[in-house]
Amino acid sequence: SECDAGRRFFSEMVSFYASGEVVALLLQRAGAIGAWRELLGPGDPAAARGYTDRHGRVRRPKAPRSVRARWGRDKQANAAHGSDSEEAAG
Repeated sequence: SECDAGRRFFSEMVSFYASGEVVALLLQRAGAIGAWRELLGPGDPAAARGYTDRHGRVRRPKAPRSVRARWGRDKQANAAHGSDSEEAAG
């Protein structure tokens, strides 16, 4: 989207999205964006699953049953994308 184009990781993000198959979903319902983002979980799958930080502290999972906790690999390959607003969704 235009809002992502200025971000420093934009070219890496586009390369990742173009590296394999894509499934596009059109979700239509009241509150669809918020509901989808809740199902997705945090952008960082490690935060969604829970992890031990570099100081040895255990970080509790924020969304252990979310899409990203289950299938995300890292912050970039985090399983799925979700727009954060109606404007961004287009």
